[in-house]
Amino acid sequence: MKLSIIIPCYNVEKFVQKCADSILMQKGFDCELIFVNDGSIDNTQNALENLAKTDARINIINQENKGLSGARNTGIEATSGELLMFVDADDWLEPNTLDIISKNFRGEDLFCFSYNRVFENKIVPRNLKINGVYDSSFIQRRIIGLIGDELRDPSQADSLVTAWGKIYKTEIIKKNKISFLDTKMIGTEDALFNIHYLEFADKVNVLNVPLYNYFKVNNGSLTNLYKPYLFQQWKTLYQKISETTLKKDIDFQKALSNRIALSIIGLGLNETFSDLPFYAKIKKIAVILHDPIYIKAYQNLDMKYFPLHWKLFFCLAKNKFSFGILFLSKIISSLINK
Repeated sequence: MKLSIIIPCYNVEKFVQKCADSILMQKGFDCELIFVNDGSIDNTQNALENLAKTDARINIINQENKGLSGARNTGIEATSGELLMFVDADDWLEPNTLDIISKNFRGEDLFCFSYNRVFENKIVPRNLKINGVYDSSFIQRRIIGLIGDELRDPSQADSLVTAWGKIYKTEIIKKNKISFLDTKMIGTEDALFNIHYLEFADKVNVLNVPLYNYFKVNNGSLTNLYKPYLFQQWKTLYQKISETTLKKDIDFQKALSNRIALSIIGLGLNETFSDLPFYAKIKKIAVILHDPIYIKAYQNLDMKYFPLHWKLFFCLAKNKFSFGILFLSKIISSLINK
């Protein structure tokens, strides 16, 4: 089967060669590489044109800047493969990624695999804590949020939401007109894309082996470190996810409520990246914790599963102690980047 690999590019002249090399060396699938140059203002276009001269499998699309979602949607329209995969231009694959996938893929509607988080001074593999073939409804619920015993590790909340680290069936995407919404609207486009895709899927194969390298250091890529409107964007995201959960059983609604409660981790970390004065950061977190959607989420959050340190964190959130949340967020941030 032919695999179309979509690589959105924005100001990645320093990274795209490594990304391309890691894909071109792969065996296991007949591939086409679709690089979408999303209005880069550095030498990304020249780098891509030089790459295209070296391999006939490379296709380049140049467009005005539309953001990550727009670049991915453009790539989807240009695909010719039965299967589709996304790779960010500042990331790279392990040498045997596609060979391993081809030996484990059995025609499921979605194939997920794990990844390494690559920091400046360390590499941290992501343990997905699930492995094997699952019904799409389970993976969909898992992407929406954690429930029950899964809450023992809140860091798993977003471990499966990414668009990269997956192989999709192109027909499902195109037939059902599934696309990425503008990042500016919902803050994170991947979760909603996957939730919509799984509405039309049957079986999902999860391989808990890190085959993708997610580079966490490039601040000039399509994602920026501090997102000033993240709170409002995520509220819009929750509203759109709720359109799916309303049709499902109670576990889906619990999952969304827990996602909202756990999201204070990401919102707290986001504020640590801000240039605002400390008191202004505390005020912004206070606004979040006093929002009715978060008050309700913490009323419904079952804290018995949490380890002690997370129980403390979410007790502070439930009691609207914004100073404590910001203080602990700074500690988490320093540990992540240590």
